[in-house]
Amino acid sequence: MRDVAREAALACRSVMRRQLLPFVMSLALLGTAWQTRATDSAGDRPPVVVSNPPAASLATPLISVRRIPLFLQAPEADRRLVSDLEGVVSGLPNNSCVAVTEHGRLIYGANETAPLVPASTQKLVLALAALEKMGGDRIFSTKLLSRSAPVNGIVDGDVWLVGGGDPLLMTKDYVDRFDDSMAYTDMGLLADQVVDAGISSIAGAVIGDESWFDSLRYVDTWPARFRPGQQNQTGPLSALSVNDGFTWWHAENTANGLNTPANDPAAFAAAFFDDLLEDRDMVIKRPAQAGIAPLDAVIELASIDSPPLTDIVNQMLVTSDNTTAELLLKALGAEVGPPGSTVKGTEVVLAALVAAGHDLTGIFAADGSGLDAGNRVTCDILTSLLEDTEHGPSLVSSMAIAGLSGTMRRRLAGSSAEGRTRAKTGTLRDVASLVGQVESIEGRVLTFAVMTNAEPLPSGVKSLHDQVVLNLVTYPSGPDLELLVPLAVAG
Repeated sequence: MRDVAREAALACRSVMRRQLLPFVMSLALLGTAWQTRATDSAGDRPPVVVSNPPAASLATPLISVRRIPLFLQAPEADRRLVSDLEGVVSGLPNNSCVAVTEHGRLIYGANETAPLVPASTQKLVLALAALEKMGGDRIFSTKLLSRSAPVNGIVDGDVWLVGGGDPLLMTKDYVDRFDDSMAYTDMGLLADQVVDAGISSIAGAVIGDESWFDSLRYVDTWPARFRPGQQNQTGPLSALSVNDGFTWWHAENTANGLNTPANDPAAFAAAFFDDLLEDRDMVIKRPAQAGIAPLDAVIELASIDSPPLTDIVNQMLVTSDNTTAELLLKALGAEVGPPGSTVKGTEVVLAALVAAGHDLTGIFAADGSGLDAGNRVTCDILTSLLEDTEHGPSLVSSMAIAGLSGTMRRRLAGSSAEGRTRAKTGTLRDVASLVGQVESIEGRVLTFAVMTNAEPLPSGVKSLHDQVVLNLVTYPSGPDLELLVPLAVAG
């Protein structure tokens, strides 16, 4: 009898185990579904169908089954990208560096801390320093001063056109030659102000005052080919410079090498402004000249402000304007105390980078434009500048777009990187560099820097730099997330 009862009890337990397992599994599935629904509710999203797992989102908790597929995908995606980049970078000259980062995480590096000559990507260093030191809203003012107020429309004596270092003091016909629209300070509007104030005659002369900066027209250490008579890589540097200090420019071709630089940019600016006033029927008794405004010239007849610094940085980076860069560098020097100079400016640049929290190991600044072969920058710091929490977004939005604008208009045009890449180019005889950000097809944002120094520079270097960018467009190229989620149990 006991044996029969025991067998019955064992049979009952076996049945209960078989029924309990599905019950427990059902509870687990219900718990998972509840967590998923709670997460979706917290993120203010409708519940997600289990067969279609969502992309990563900050609304998803760090400890969640939803993150498991991404954790599984990331190492494979990185491995594939590193493998692809290794294949490209192996073709670069030895004196090259590469860095690819995502929100500060180094995905790929090759000699990324090696100090190299950056060419025009030096402008990114200058731009961040200017934004850090002066702020994005900073403007530069050009003023017309006199010793006495006008009486019956007549100014009794000289007037002084005082430059404040505005790098974009230009005229419409000069600006309209460029392919890219850009902000500028219209000198014609300053002349209009004088006329609108009721002034009809100046008994003296218009005198140009450039004393806010020193009078050195070019950086001493630049090679001769960058000076007047050859390439004219910049106009003559001055705190009072109209149309980049060129007295003549080609109506269509914007190459500086075709332009004629002024011997005395302040005197030229004064004469140019004199002509603008006379075109508006103003009578000016004496010829224009250069000079320094006296301390008692305190009557402001007119004043015009530049666009904010953020717009100036945009113009400089999109078009890679060397003149704007060097004038901004001198403006930084004037922050210490006028007259602003290149040497003072480079000291301020390095101090501003430190203040912004960047490592200066291997960094040296010789100018603002990148024309000087004495500049040294690392791929590591270039990516960190673009990912700077305060100024990085301004730098990125100010760069040219691949295939669409500025120095990137013909670069990567027609490729998968067109419209997805913002970058700053750099080119010298023995230097090629490319620095920027890519928004991948998957919506990931990768920051990159590629620099090569070689003499002579191989002809295919820029193509290899482009290939680095193209490899980033498809990131992450790891296994599809669909392949990493749990498989459905067959019913």
